[in-house]
Order: sequence, then structure tokens, then C-alpha cells
Amino acid sequence: MKSYDELKAEMEATQQQMVEAKKNERANALKEVKRFFKEFGFTAGMLKGSLAKGRGETPPEFTKAVQPRVIANKNFNKIFCIGYNKTGTTTLETVLRLYGYNMPNQQQQEIRLSKSTFSTNYDEFTSFCSNYDAFQDMPFSQGLTYVAADAIFPNSKFILSERPANSWYESLCKFHKKTFNLDDISKLTEADVLEKFNYLYPGYSHSNKKRLLSSFENNSTKVNWDKLYDADWYIDMYTRRNEEIKRYFLNAPEKLLVIDVTQEKTTEKICRFLNVPTEFIIDMPHSNKT
Repeated sequence: MKSYDELKAEMEATQQQMVEAKKNERANALKEVKRFFKEFGFTAGMLKGSLAKGRGETPPEFTKAVQPRVIANKNFNKIFCIGYNKTGTTTLETVLRLYGYNMPNQQQQEIRLSKSTFSTNYDEFTSFCSNYDAFQDMPFSQGLTYVAADAIFPNSKFILSERPANSWYESLCKFHKKTFNLDDISKLTEADVLEKFNYLYPGYSHSNKKRLLSSFENNSTKVNWDKLYDADWYIDMYTRRNEEIKRYFLNAPEKLLVIDVTQEKTTEKICRFLNVPTEFIIDMPHSNKT
């Protein structure tokens, strides 16, 4: 029988071998990335440049190089980006696609999921989300969809993108003015939303606005169309939802990453949260700025 000291020495030697193996694994992965970069004539500077030009494309050489390790390191179920629109959700999509996570077409996602999800019918939600790794924007960016996602897909990760409330509101207004060709949003009415907010299918934008502007009193529902683009109303709604999300995950902090991507220079926080190898950290690509 081996002595205690002999067993201890063997255990220490095994642990050291494991440490060395991990180092070698990381080194080999980094060599593989560099090999792909060299083979395809692709550099980190080219990656940054292509993203800065706003092409909306994932450089395939980078993704091809890092995806196997990223997916192998995946120790969770799904990734749900649950911040409001205009908080950097497009940037998050760019980052997640770069690392090789499978994501749906956003418009297809909105068409298939929004109406049923906000009607508390989660059959299509469950079926659709089962086919992908990560999601952003509607219907995940509003309401309590994150609660359903957490229940239906346990052991998932949630990313709450946020920015200062006033900055978010200004960005939202600017984006909608540009998207729907509006001059003065302060005078818009329900009729304007029905007529001018043409996105996806008739009534889609109207339904979203109606949900955001609704209040409840004495068992009755009131749609406050006079609050359409009212700064105080929108900022209060935005702030309360972010607080509710943080409160919901208070006892499960490992599930939630709160991040202001406009203030991040690199993808380090995202990589560490998703267990992406740290050698794959890159400059933060900022997409769809307004």
C-alpha cells in the first residue's frame, strides 16, 4: 500500500499535468487562430476595419477559427439578450455571430414569435428557440419574456444591455424618426402609428406601441396615446424594467450579465460571462449607432 506522502505526490503530479495540458490546449488554439489568419490573409486589424464600416457581416475566417473552441467551452443552454432596443442589441448580435453562435434572422424571429409570445402562448416560442443558440431584440427586448425563457430553457444565460436612460430615449427617438421618415415625433397620434409605422406587417408597430402605453385601473385598461414618445413615460418604463430584471436574477447572478456596450473597448466581459477562451477577446464592434 502506498504511503500518504506517495499518494499526495502522485496527486500533485497529476494536477500539474492537468495544468500543463490546459496551457497546451490554449496555446494550440491560439496557434490555430493565427494559422487561419495567415492562411486567409486575415488580421485583427482587418476584422476591426470590416466591422467599423458597418457591413453587418461576420468575417467567416475569424468565426471558422474560433467557433470549435467556443462551442466546446459552452457550459450553458441558450443566450438571451434582453435589453431594450437601442441599447446595443445589434452590437451584441454582431459579437455573438463572430464567436459562432447560431442565431435566427431577426425579422423572421419577430414575425413568428412576437404576437404569440405576448399573448402568453409559448408553443411556437419553445419550438423556434430550440433550433438556435442565441437571440436578441423582439420579443426578448420587452416585457417579461425573460421569465418564460428562463423557465422553458433552464441553465441559460441572459445579457441585459443598458445605457443611461436619457441617452437611450434620445437614441430611440432618433432611430424611429429616421426609420419611419418622421419630422416631429412630439405630435404623433395613434392614427399616425397606424399609417406611417410600416414594419413587418400591418398593425405590428401599433400593437407594440399599444402594449407599451397601456395602464390599468379599476379592472380596466387604458391606452395612453397622449404619452406616445413622452420622455418621462418612456424613461420610467425603461428604468423599471431594467430594475425588475436585476431583481429577478438577484439570487442567480451567474445567469445575468449587465453591460453598457457603448462603454466597452473589448469583448472581455462577454467572453468571461460565456466561458469563451480569453485569447479570443477582440475589440468591441459597435454596430447600428444612433
